[in-house]
Parts: sequence; C-alpha cells; structure tokens
Amino acid sequence: MSGASSVTAVAYRGDIDGLRAVAVISVMLYHLSGSWLPGGFVGVDIFFVISGFVVSASLAAAPGDRFHRFVAFFYARRLARIGPALVLVLLTSALAATLLIPRAWLSGFNEKTALYAFFGLSNWVMQTNADTYFAPRAEFNPYTHTWSLGVEEQFYLVFPFLFFAWVTLRDRKLGRILATTLLAGLGVASFMACVYATKDAPATAFYSIFCRFWELAVGVLLYQLSERSSTQRSGAAAAALNVVPWLGAIAIIVTFAYANAVAFPWFWAVPPVLGAACVIGGFRANTAHPLRRLLGHPACVWIGKRSYSIYLWHWPVFVVLRWTVGLDDTLTRVAALVLSFALAAASYRWVELPIRHHAGLMKRTPIVRIAAMLAMIVVGWGVTKVLFTQQKHLGLSTVSRHADDWYVTSQMPSTLLPKAQFPHRCEIAMEYRSVAGGQVISYVPAKCAEGTAKVTQRLNVIGDSHATAYLPMFDQLSAETGIRINVYTFPGCGFLDLRLPMNVGRGPGCVEFTRAATQDIVSAAKAGDVVFLAALRQPRFTDQWAAFNEIEVLAAARNDLSKQWLQRARDEAPALLQPFIAKGLVVLFDAPKPVFRSPAFRCADPFNAANPICKGGLTESRESLLALRTPVVSNIIAMAKQYPQHVAMWDPFPTLCPTATCNAMQAGRPLFFDGDHLSAYGNAQLYPEFRAIMFPAAK
Repeated sequence: MSGASSVTAVAYRGDIDGLRAVAVISVMLYHLSGSWLPGGFVGVDIFFVISGFVVSASLAAAPGDRFHRFVAFFYARRLARIGPALVLVLLTSALAATLLIPRAWLSGFNEKTALYAFFGLSNWVMQTNADTYFAPRAEFNPYTHTWSLGVEEQFYLVFPFLFFAWVTLRDRKLGRILATTLLAGLGVASFMACVYATKDAPATAFYSIFCRFWELAVGVLLYQLSERSSTQRSGAAAAALNVVPWLGAIAIIVTFAYANAVAFPWFWAVPPVLGAACVIGGFRANTAHPLRRLLGHPACVWIGKRSYSIYLWHWPVFVVLRWTVGLDDTLTRVAALVLSFALAAASYRWVELPIRHHAGLMKRTPIVRIAAMLAMIVVGWGVTKVLFTQQKHLGLSTVSRHADDWYVTSQMPSTLLPKAQFPHRCEIAMEYRSVAGGQVISYVPAKCAEGTAKVTQRLNVIGDSHATAYLPMFDQLSAETGIRINVYTFPGCGFLDLRLPMNVGRGPGCVEFTRAATQDIVSAAKAGDVVFLAALRQPRFTDQWAAFNEIEVLAAARNDLSKQWLQRARDEAPALLQPFIAKGLVVLFDAPKPVFRSPAFRCADPFNAANPICKGGLTESRESLLALRTPVVSNIIAMAKQYPQHVAMWDPFPTLCPTATCNAMQAGRPLFFDGDHLSAYGNAQLYPEFRAIMFPAAK
C-alpha cells in the first residue's frame, strides 16, 4: 500500500509556531534570570510535545510502501533540519570558548559536552556528572542546552520504527490499536522511570531519554489518536473542546510561575506537557479558536519559525557573556537578547533555509543527503577537537597562555623552579586507588640518582581540594628527596580543619572516608612518618561561579554558633589525632592561607576584569585576614601545646602575604588560581619553605 496516501498530512498551523515562540521565550527568560520566570525551563518540555506531534505529521508525506524508503526519507529530512545550524553553533561556540574561557573546575565538563553534542549524546555525558541542570557549572557550559537535542535525536532512533508500524497497520483496526498501544506502553514505562529517578537519580531523570521519552510520545499519540477524529461535534462537545486550549494555557502559565526544580521532571513536567497537548488540540483542531489565533499572530510566528536557531544561539551567547563582562545588569541582558536574535535570524536566513531547501541536495537520493549531513557533522567534530587542543596558542586569556603558572597538576612545571637548586634526583611513578569513596594519589620514587640518601620516612596527606592544590609541591619534594607521598583526598572533606566539627558542613561520606584514611595510614605507618592535614580553614568569600555576600560571610564567622563549633572542633580533635599519636607519627597542620573576594582566573584579563564577580578585587588587608583566621590558628596552637612531640603547624601565610596588603597576584603572576586555591606558581613559591619543614637539614 502507498504510505503517502494512507497517512493524512496536517496543514501548516501558525499557532504551533506561536507555541514554539512561547516555549523559546520562556527558556530565554529563565536563563537570563531564574527569578523572572521560575518555571521557564519547562519550555523545553513544550518543545518535546510539539516535536512529537509535528514530526508525526511530517511523515504523512513519507513513502510507506518500503521500510528502507520510509526511514531514509525521515532521516534525510531530520538531519537537514537539525544538523547544519547545530554544527555552526557548536563550531562558533568552540572558537569563542577557546579564545575566552580558561580551563577550570567550572569549565571542566565543557569540551566533552561539545564533542558529544555533535552526535546527539551530550545528555548522556551530563547525566553521568554529579551536577544537575540546575547546578552552577551548567550555567557556565556553552553546550548545556544541547542535552535536549540529544533526547530528541535518540528518540528519532526509535520513532521511525514505531511510526512505520502504525502507518502499515492503521487501516486495520486491530493493527492500529496494537501499534498505538505499543507506543503508549513505552511512554508509560518512561513515565514510571521518570517518577522513580526524580528523587533517586535526578541527573538521570532530567537528561535521560528513558525518562523523557514519554513527553515526545505524548505528541506522537496526540497525532495518532486525532488523525481520524471527526470534525463534527455536538453543541456540548464543541463547547468542551473550546475550553480545552484555555485549560492547557492555564496549566502552562501556572508551571511557569510555580515549577519547582527539586520536583522535576516529576511532578512539574506533567502540567506543561499536557498543557501543550491541549493547546495543539490534535490533527483536526479548530485553528479559529481565539487562543490559537493569538498564537498565530505574525510576530509569534516569526519567532516560532526561528525558535530552533534562537534556542541554539541564545545559550552560548549568554554563557560567553557570563564568563566575560557578566550577565547581571539590564544593559548586558538586553545586549544578550539582541545578539541572540540577530545571530538566530542570520543563521535561519543563510544556513537553515538554504540547506533545507537546496535544489541540488533535494535532487539527490535520501541516502546521499544523509551521507552529506553526516560528513558535515564529522568534519565539524574534527575541527572542534583540534580547536580545543590549541587553546594555549589561540586563547586570549592569560590563564591559557601561561598555563604553567596557573594550573595545578600532579607535576611541578619545570619552568617554575631552577633545576640546579631543586634537582630531580628520582623518577616518580604515580599510583591511584580508591578508599571509601575518596581517592589516594601516591608519588612513588624510583631509579634515584646515585648518592641520593635513602628516605624511609613517608608523608601522608589527608584533605579536600586544598590538599590536591599542593600536588606540584608534593611532586617536587618526592622527586628531589625520594620520599614517598600518599595524598588521601575527598572533595569538600577537610579533615580536622579545627573550624567545624567533623559532623557539620561536610558532604555525605566524608566522615567514613576520614576514618578509612586514618586506618589505612596507621596500618602501614611507622614512627616518624608525617601526616599533613591540608584543608580550607577560613570562611571563603567566593567560589568559581559567584562571589558571596562579604557581610554575611563575616557575620557567620563571628556569631555565637561559629564559636560553639570552634570549641566542639577543638574538643573532638584529641580523639581524631589519637591513632596517629599512638603510632608515633607527626601531625602537621597547615595554617589558614589568604582568601580573596574574587577568583583570580576569572579576573586576570581586560575582557573580564569588569565582570561583577571581580568587584571584590584580588587584594585583601593583611590585618583583616589575620584577624579572620585567629580563632582557627588558636585551636591549632592549642593542639601543638597539648602534643608538643607530635603536632606542629606550618604557616604559609607570611610567604604568600609578606606586606600590609595580600595580593592574589605577584608581579603579574598568580599565587592563587581562584579565591583560595593555590596556583602552580604559588606552589613554587612555597616549596622551599615546605621542604625545609620536612627536611630541616636542607634549610
């Protein structure tokens, strides 16, 4: 049978483009400021329903007599619709990121997301990350928004098979029911997975095709169930149908105003999905309905037709501005909107439309068109991959150009310490293993130069990210002296910071990790080994993505509760130190280092120095920072007095801040990477002092 005649095509409906406009504008407003439209992110859910419905309707013209022709027709059209604009945006975003966005924890997921986005897999990448769509890092990834394209593209891997079954069997009542029931069953299974995962695996619930399939299925089912519906309605039925679009609009508006990110996708994805279905109304919907006429207004249609390009462009524009000049005031937000619409209009006019309707391409067979689109995607991926490898040479940021100064890796850059004074006498083998959810990074010296004194002492380090911020220093110490160093680290888990008790302010698993690390160290230690406790022991003024309210930070550090926590931390310390002391180990605390109100790596260039996050500056009063750290230093000194043979303090503060004003930069080179983590250059400045602490004879 002929598929073209067996499935009824849907006439163009401007109101659906108008609904697209509502969806994309809601997403843009939410991305500009979540407080403007708290549930604006559900615009993507509206898009899913529209896509399911419109793609079903578009297949009405597909050749249904042979499965391979049906599938080839579908993929040729989809790739031409999605591919060119996506490749252009990804390439442009990758170039902008290479030029302007330095690598950091905040941008650590960006490049992988981009490369996977070319093949519709960025959602798989993001759902493996601990962050959700609503976490800070997502706002600084120029490719976060491609997750929804990944969901759609993965849906398209299954959709033609399901729809072809419906097309083939639709003239047989039982067959039509079976095909529709199969799709509905998959949708129900997806919905149940969504309900379950929302609480137990929120990143999977948000990004996974398995938890989002049902939303696109609603659009497909809407077409299938309404394709043969009668246009004749009685008075009561007609009146009821006239109410349905308004109910759908109300559901969408309520969700825009009240959606809760914590309860998403379940429950808050349900109202906009059902609401969008009600507004669309199905194959034989009354397009003269007042709401649909409003959505069909030329202005709405203009935006709706360009909604794909607008969606693609607005997010990287917003993110690049957020990284550079900021996106916090009216002027930059207006500029972001104008630039997004301008790029989208240009992309639609000179990329989307010409390729979709290219006469030469349309004359080719679907297989040739598919091959051409796939080749374009692969080339775009290859160019992007090369771009990412050239950031040190192409980047405009001083962070990228002088990476050896800024980035802390497992090795001390050879350019930072004179080899004659600080030679490498041993080769270093790196070993990695897991302990109770944390990681152990070991520096194992081997093949030491002849004459190198054999060091039997070990250095064991326990701490959070501030412990791994010392890795270059540990590498140099091990290579120069032959000491074995084991670094036990768990993000956000500062062991014995003497500011907070261990059961306060730590993430899940922290206490268990520190117990396991203590046991692991003690089991292999011998008297004289050193345990270095490295942690953030100051209140912080900024994170990589935002500056905190300084007044609130200082008030919290000085209130009665903080004083109680200081005392509790001091009271519990002897019990936590006892396993080390009983084994004859030396416990070395590092005293609090300077902290700054702005992250240095985001404020070191002319194009980002005016960013609101840089308002606090990269300097602090030495006197104020010394006062801020006094309570913790007092606790450390008290421990050293209580256990004079086993507890000591190393204070890097004087080296990092030798004058009345502490500076995150030193003669144009960074002592700190962000607001409180050391840079590699900072490690090099501290190394001679740390070596002297560990090996006094080398002083």
